Amino acid sequence: MKKRILAVSAIFLCICFCFSGCDFTVSSAKELIRPPKISGEISSLQQAFEKSLGNEFVQMKTPIKGENRSSYIIFDIDRDGSDEGLVFYSEHSADEYARVAVFKYDGSEWKNISVIVGLAEEIYEAGFNDINGDGKYEILLSWSTLNPDSSSEETLTLVGNRILTLYKFSNSAMTLLRTEDFTKLYVSDFNGDGADDIFLSTVNISFDVSRTTGRIITFNSDCSVSFDKSFSLIGMLDIFGITSDSVKLGEKRYTRIYVDGILSEAALVTDVIQFSAFDSKITLPLHSQDSNDVPMTARSNKIYSSDINSDRIIEIPTLQELPFSKRIENNTNYKTNSLNLVVWSQLENNKTVPVLKTIYNKANNYYFVFEEDWITKITAVYNVNSSLLVFYSVKNGVISDKLFSVMTFSKSDWSSNKYDFDLLFDGDAYVYGYKYEPNEYISKQEIKDNFVVMS
Repeated sequence: MKKRILAVSAIFLCICFCFSGCDFTVSSAKELIRPPKISGEISSLQQAFEKSLGNEFVQMKTPIKGENRSSYIIFDIDRDGSDEGLVFYSEHSADEYARVAVFKYDGSEWKNISVIVGLAEEIYEAGFNDINGDGKYEILLSWSTLNPDSSSEETLTLVGNRILTLYKFSNSAMTLLRTEDFTKLYVSDFNGDGADDIFLSTVNISFDVSRTTGRIITFNSDCSVSFDKSFSLIGMLDIFGITSDSVKLGEKRYTRIYVDGILSEAALVTDVIQFSAFDSKITLPLHSQDSNDVPMTARSNKIYSSDINSDRIIEIPTLQELPFSKRIENNTNYKTNSLNLVVWSQLENNKTVPVLKTIYNKANNYYFVFEEDWITKITAVYNVNSSLLVFYSVKNGVISDKLFSVMTFSKSDWSSNKYDFDLLFDGDAYVYGYKYEPNEYISKQEIKDNFVVMS
């Protein structure tokens, strides 16, 4: 049988999602023609992989998450000046466990030196990190599998069940160091020793209880574990984002890890882990003594913690209703809701301290800084359909004069010059215009200074 390889390209995936009759089965895949060769530096790796298969039929795989989302990855793992190549695939059908073929480039050709048989059907993420500080990289491969069935209230179910495998690559040999279950993975240097550390978060749920745990693992120079500690977090249904910052408190340096997750069907929450670089002590500054208390970081909007003001400190978002504001959802019946300000707070002395308030427009990729002294003086009305944000003064408890407007345009609408707006910002996706009414509250320059397009 002539050898065939099913390469899952972005274009082919788009076609499959648009036409429901397309599926990845062995019978249908064998009718496909050979895909075009990959151009550039990895074309020779593809050729070497095809040659190693002989007459076998395989399905190419791509990591679901992370920076390395390609079926072919080239990286100098051991920092010897010669590249290694990873190829992701499964044999025979999509039901087979995913595999990773490892190649070494000897200066003239790629040689297949190892094959890793995975622990699930999909590769969730592939990363390269130096966990022991020797200047060389270890390989972190995580695998995605299905949740186990759970019919008992006593049985906990791992959400988004994933398995991490950590490999050492040395002398063209792959050595498995660790295998761990997790829901979300975050890798960074938490203790400042120049080596990467691992934070694993795991969500377990039953019919009426959600339990979330965190775990920090650091390593010695020989890749053995130097520190491994687990701890309980605020109970979440799932985890969406993890980020971190580094701060000096007194004479000690701390890494703070921010975990954003679903608290309930209607709320998100942020928990924070504070890790001391001095003595590896872990504290949870946002935890209340009363487990029934609603966490102070709970919010209804899906907005993640981030360094919103570029000061290298992570801010946690919560919501505050803007008095007299309106959000018009539908032009036909003028169904309205209030606008919420996003209050961005930093962690100080185990409390959240507001540093910035914004009108946050995620759909149109911008936010507008709302000054603290405007709360009783200025309000806003946002029309979702027209992407028009209008600011008004408030006098004697009612909306009064129009102050200025901000509108989001497509490139084509802006170029047609149909609108009497001045240019505020010309972005990659949109053009933003503004219309100013002279007033005592804000100047044109302040409008430009307070308007920020998100990167």
